[in-house]
Amino acid sequence: MKTIYQFSLILALFASACSSDLMDKMPLDKFSESAVWNDLNLTEAYVNYQYKVLPKIGWYEWIRAHQLGTFTDETVHKYGYNNVQDYWRGLMGPSLVTGIDVWRYHYQFIKGCNVFLQSIDKVPANSDDEKDKKARMEGEIYALRAWSYMDLAARYGGVVLVTEPFELDDDFARERSSFDETVDLVIDDLDKAIALLPESYSGDKDWGRITKGAAMAMKSRMLLYAASPLFNTSNDKSKWTAAAEAAKKVIDLGLYVLEPDYKQLFLENKNDEIILSRGNDNINDDGYFGYFGVVEGVGGGIDGNGYASGWSTSMVTQNMVDAFEMIDGTPFDWNNPEHRANPYKNRDPRFDASVTHDGTSWIADSLIQFWICEKSNNYTKNPFDSDFEIDYTVYGRNSVGNPGQRQDCPEMGYIYQKAMNPKYDTNAEQYPYSVPWIIFRYAEILLNYAEALYESGGSEDIVRTYLNQVRSRVGMPKITASGSELRKKIQHERRIELCFEAHRYFDARRWKTAVEDFSQPAKGIRIVKDKSSDKMVYNVFEFQQRTWPEKYYLQPIPQYELDKISLNQNPGY
Repeated sequence: MKTIYQFSLILALFASACSSDLMDKMPLDKFSESAVWNDLNLTEAYVNYQYKVLPKIGWYEWIRAHQLGTFTDETVHKYGYNNVQDYWRGLMGPSLVTGIDVWRYHYQFIKGCNVFLQSIDKVPANSDDEKDKKARMEGEIYALRAWSYMDLAARYGGVVLVTEPFELDDDFARERSSFDETVDLVIDDLDKAIALLPESYSGDKDWGRITKGAAMAMKSRMLLYAASPLFNTSNDKSKWTAAAEAAKKVIDLGLYVLEPDYKQLFLENKNDEIILSRGNDNINDDGYFGYFGVVEGVGGGIDGNGYASGWSTSMVTQNMVDAFEMIDGTPFDWNNPEHRANPYKNRDPRFDASVTHDGTSWIADSLIQFWICEKSNNYTKNPFDSDFEIDYTVYGRNSVGNPGQRQDCPEMGYIYQKAMNPKYDTNAEQYPYSVPWIIFRYAEILLNYAEALYESGGSEDIVRTYLNQVRSRVGMPKITASGSELRKKIQHERRIELCFEAHRYFDARRWKTAVEDFSQPAKGIRIVKDKSSDKMVYNVFEFQQRTWPEKYYLQPIPQYELDKISLNQNPGY
């Protein structure tokens, strides 16, 4: 498939001619101004490169995509990459910013956008098509700069606003702007982008480009964040109203719908729910692996023979699993004997679509097996008692009881599932499926609108209507709650519908619930099976103790930046 990431020969030469550290040296360091800004094709190649600021599934991108969940109560990183263990010890600070720091990353791309905006008027455009293309590229760049400033603001609060190119030897004596001033720049950039961008593109060659709807969706998200308790301390209702209006404008475009199959929508590069995504396949491979199933796949092999084996990197927490309701809309409860006897039965369908658990179907008739056995077959014994002996001759093939593969099995009893195709086979074909990272989709917009409308004092009937659109797609019963209970339902629905899509980190912080939510121990499951029957006992245990201090509501300004310029640090650091 041709996409904006399948660069032309010009772009290939363009990229190879740049420094290996493209973050520090933008393309103009290698191409003369007359080359880049006098050739519309080279200018487009320049724009295409700026798209790398958006997150995707890839070796170097996971921390800004699904692995951001390891910094929340959704998942645990099996191997502790990105200083995530220091994060959970409460040690994040200016000199230990951990893998979620994006300060330097974004400013390097902001510089690229600023260079473009300063130079675009120089680019010749003779025909109407060339003029339209030039205007469209300008809209793309405004939206990409807005993305960077939105992400910075959501993490750090107000940041340094730079709207012109800068060099290493420039006098950079600047101060942080306020959060509201940062939001104003984002919205101004997005309004310019919305005016310049088309609603859609014809053909696959421009698949993945930012559209008018994508810029409007970004505006919806930014205004929702700005209206939330973390940043809107006075609960200014007008900010909620603005957020509701922005979401409603995306809905009123009439371009997007909820796809009928929740699981399948994440396995397709293009469908009517996706508003903006970045592809991931053998063409669009920025990292070591073209498909993240290699890393996120079930350890020990799918069928015990090394078939499509993986490392079980992001282990899903029991905390997240327990959040999925029963199919009748009631909460899951370990104290309910029926629930405890078969905890994966009759759950919200989004559970099976999002989480790989014991009994998950994989590749034809193969089933995931996370259970273990006790050596003397006392399957009711607590597996964490000192006298419990794991039987390494009778075991679930994907479990810690597998003597040959247990080092790569998920000790917590769950692994990532959303966006993983169960037909994936690394031995048969390295890149069998192209799976995108979805940045904006229609379900988020519906949830944005429901939340903002509720908080602005709008009609609760209308709020429930949009909330229930999302639930009806998967056959979950309608929400009838009102008042403060409706707010809880709105927040819960976001947690479930958008799980593992890099929303939880921002949502729990902006709601000011993260101190409570993220300070809970990360729990897992150990399933002990009777050797002679299908009887199983499910043992919940605390896998990891966690500390999430108040100061974490904003990330620290990195010391590497403070060493260059004097900036006010965020509280608590």
